[in-house]
Amino acid sequence: MRFPLYYYDMSLQNIFAAHRRTLGILALGCASIASSFGLGIYTAGTVQPVSLIEAGSTEVRGDMNGNGKIDLEDVRLILEIAQGYRAASTEELRADPNDDGILTVDDAMRLLSHIEYR
Repeated sequence: MRFPLYYYDMSLQNIFAAHRRTLGILALGCASIASSFGLGIYTAGTVQPVSLIEAGSTEVRGDMNGNGKIDLEDVRLILEIAQGYRAASTEELRADPNDDGILTVDDAMRLLSHIEYR
């Protein structure tokens, strides 16, 4: 069966119209990307590291020496500070077991009750 000549002409016109639309959309996308970089939309640039305090620290309350666990060394450090043998640093005050800002003998006793003996 033969199709009339105008059928071929219409299908070719439809194909060319679809290609023109596709090329137009592709050109618009490329122009959008090029203009965004031209106007000043760049990559992130330098990345600043986030400290543990900013990100939500994983510190353990009562861990005076920062080793990640509560042990007899932490109790000893609290007793030294409580008895006035030395001053507490900012990090040690931040590790205060009951979070009252003062390291006392009560804090040392509280830590002793939480220590796991092996």
